[in-house]
Amino acid sequence: MARRQVVVAGLDIGTTKVVAVIAEIGPNGYPMIKGIGECPTVGVRKGTVSDVEALSKSINNAVRSAQDLAGETIQSVWVAFPVANSLTGTLEFFDGQLVNSVRLAGLNIVEMVPSVVASAEAVLTDTDKNLGTVLMDMGGTTTGLAVFDRGQLVWSHYLPVGSEHITTDLAVCLRTTIGEAERVKQSLGLQYPEQNKILQVPGVNGQGIKKVPGVTAVEIIQSRVQEILELAQQELSRFDRSASLPGGLIITGGGALLTGLLEFTGNALAMQVKLGSTARVGVPREEWTGPAYASAIGLAIYSAKRRSRRLDQVSGWRKILARFR
Repeated sequence: MARRQVVVAGLDIGTTKVVAVIAEIGPNGYPMIKGIGECPTVGVRKGTVSDVEALSKSINNAVRSAQDLAGETIQSVWVAFPVANSLTGTLEFFDGQLVNSVRLAGLNIVEMVPSVVASAEAVLTDTDKNLGTVLMDMGGTTTGLAVFDRGQLVWSHYLPVGSEHITTDLAVCLRTTIGEAERVKQSLGLQYPEQNKILQVPGVNGQGIKKVPGVTAVEIIQSRVQEILELAQQELSRFDRSASLPGGLIITGGGALLTGLLEFTGNALAMQVKLGSTARVGVPREEWTGPAYASAIGLAIYSAKRRSRRLDQVSGWRKILARFR
């Protein structure tokens, strides 16, 4: 009889979107991604669950999309969620409202994993982890920091600020809509435009089109990014070996796609900086290889490792028992 294929599922509950991933464990114990579904996060405010029922609906929508693509139905998930408190040595992670939201969506939680740890599974190589590397996971309203050294997570912290704060700054300062502010952020990033470039942005409540110097918008973006990096540097300075991490800094998360971020960060922190990518994992769709999906893809790898280890343990015991039959 052919062995039944083992399927694992992850649920990355971010502050801006929920991503569900379904994978099949291959013969080598590595996951093969079968489906990914996503939905805007509703019911989460400032990094904590504010509405259990609303969040459960976001979870349901993401899971259904992943199930449709994968042709599989899931009941149990590994869950990743930004952790608001500092972690050192051990991982303490619990949010009762989050658990209730997942259960209300009809799912069982196998294990909860800090999202920065999940991201590391997807974007950090064994060399990165052994050499000494900082991972920065820039999400919508939080930014996760983690230091890996000698193959282990040795320090972690979350900052209560992320890429959505850049969008909000632009909307307030330019007196425009959030949607237009996001468009400006994505089109300009951190690189100065041509000196005479003028942006035409719609005002709020139908106030017409306003003309804004492109340089002004970039300076607003740079100001918030500089704040995030200063906070990160301040927290990293608490780690004893922060000045001697040969692996440098790897940035992932949706905020990592901001144009010019790598160069700007390298100059600000005086570190080697790289973009985290899941491309080495062998994801079937190109759009899933970006840093925005790192935590979800990492959950698939994390869960596959745990399931493979359990299967190996069961198999090992069966072999021993077989000797006495």
